[in-house]
Amino acid sequence: MVKKILKVIILVFILVIIFSFYMANRMDVFKTLTAQTPDVCSVLPMNGSAEDIKIDYERGLAYLSLEDRAALIKGEDVQGTVVQINLNKSPYELKPALSQQPDHLRPHGISLYIDNNGQRHLGVINHPKNRDLGTETVELFSEGISGLFNYQKTVKDNTFKSPNALVLVAQDKFYLGNDKGAETMFGKIQEQLGRPMSSIAYFNGNSVVIAAKNLSQVSGINVSNNQEYLFASETTAKRIAVFSIDAENGELNKLETIKISGSPDNINITDKGDIIVAAIPKVIALIQHFISFQKEEVIPAPSQILRLKWEFGSHGSKTRIDELFLSTGDDFSTASVGTIWKNRLFMGSIDDKKLLICDL
Repeated sequence: MVKKILKVIILVFILVIIFSFYMANRMDVFKTLTAQTPDVCSVLPMNGSAEDIKIDYERGLAYLSLEDRAALIKGEDVQGTVVQINLNKSPYELKPALSQQPDHLRPHGISLYIDNNGQRHLGVINHPKNRDLGTETVELFSEGISGLFNYQKTVKDNTFKSPNALVLVAQDKFYLGNDKGAETMFGKIQEQLGRPMSSIAYFNGNSVVIAAKNLSQVSGINVSNNQEYLFASETTAKRIAVFSIDAENGELNKLETIKISGSPDNINITDKGDIIVAAIPKVIALIQHFISFQKEEVIPAPSQILRLKWEFGSHGSKTRIDELFLSTGDDFSTASVGTIWKNRLFMGSIDDKKLLICDL
């Protein structure tokens, strides 16, 4: 009897060790970072952080999802907005992008769409004050004669579980990535352990359907310039999922996944078709960063930006991945988005109140 109990104890101990190593590996505990940053970088201070950035390449305007997320992490009641920067004028200056906005606006992912007539449209994910009880929405805006965006309508649906990123494919059609999908405590535990329960919703202008499911925390989403392909960040799986798009009904067909060196966040597509991905290079450092906020001792978190050149043809696909930026976070912490304008890399953050702009 004693031998049996001893065997059970040893087995449990071995399983605990295996599980501990598994979780430590998932959180990059054993990962060593070697900084690689451009020689020339400058900082644009702001009164909030730009979690997402979209560039109008025809006009040279950048749109930023701006909010004091550092204060939000501390539990303060803050509101955000969308601002713009004219990239053709130096020094860069933040200006309002919206002529009007909802009374409550906590923006997350944003998307810019230019229709065939050249009119600009903007989509903004809007989180409620209480994300456990409130309704998640997408606010749609269209550009007015003043050049600012006028509010058009609010879209909400019970498939918007935990929206993180969206991409407009028409004035009132969009794909939305949910970074969580579990609804029960047991499901949330499974999701944290790696079970893919995230999804992509598609709004066709009238109703919402689930276009893709069983994904691992969709935190970024975008489409190719010809709208034939959709790219989605699977953050906890450290990969990018690639889908083909059915132009008639919006259905997604998964083609492949691309493994990357970090945990991907927002995705941008340049005017040249390059895929720019912000990534979390070391998850445990990001967790420590958020914990430090509660102690008023902010510990920077590493930042990483990757450029993917992806092609798909009759013989399959090929991908080239270049690391454009990697730092331990002392210069720029918690990068959540990167984008390129005229060989300049613009980086926004989850909670760092500045833009980092580097010459490539």
